[in-house]
Amino acid sequence: MNREISLHSSVHEVEFWKRYRALLRMMAHLESREQMIRELQEETAIPEKTRDEAVGHLKAEHSQNIGAFHDFLVNFSSLALQGLHRVDISIEFSFRDDGNLRCHRCVIHVDGRSRDLLVEEGQRLLSLLPRMGDELHPEESLIRFYEGLERDFDRNSRGELERCSLEVRQEIYPGSGFSAKIRLPAQVFLGNTE
Repeated sequence: MNREISLHSSVHEVEFWKRYRALLRMMAHLESREQMIRELQEETAIPEKTRDEAVGHLKAEHSQNIGAFHDFLVNFSSLALQGLHRVDISIEFSFRDDGNLRCHRCVIHVDGRSRDLLVEEGQRLLSLLPRMGDELHPEESLIRFYEGLERDFDRNSRGELERCSLEVRQEIYPGSGFSAKIRLPAQVFLGNTE
């Protein structure tokens, strides 16, 4: 006899919010480590060689922790898909004609609650966007990419289009470039990164 086992919906809710609190603790820990690395780099009382070695070890550990955080974020986003939760990610970034993307801010939105993510995570998520340096008008490539995702999401999400947005601004001075802000459901970003 092979019956499917189902859990009461409240079990899912408890697990979801437990993981959300763990996500917040992980982000706080990563931010404190970044602050410690910055302060250590600026410390002049420690000999330069000792300081550089300590910073190197801390940066290596921090990089591993960011990788573990990304995996946890992917799992958290997957858990949200199983329930009635909305997890979106917005990224503010800039790019020039050469197509290099630079993240300025990354925010996770969980059921109306917003919290900044690490810029490194935003930079990793930007790798999903198409390479724009090969085109005469790189902003058009970004707009086409967004419209395709928005259309797919509209078909699969019962029309919750307020979860998707794109703003693109052209900068003229001091040099030609673009700044953009994109907001999409987390599964769009996290389902396509490794």
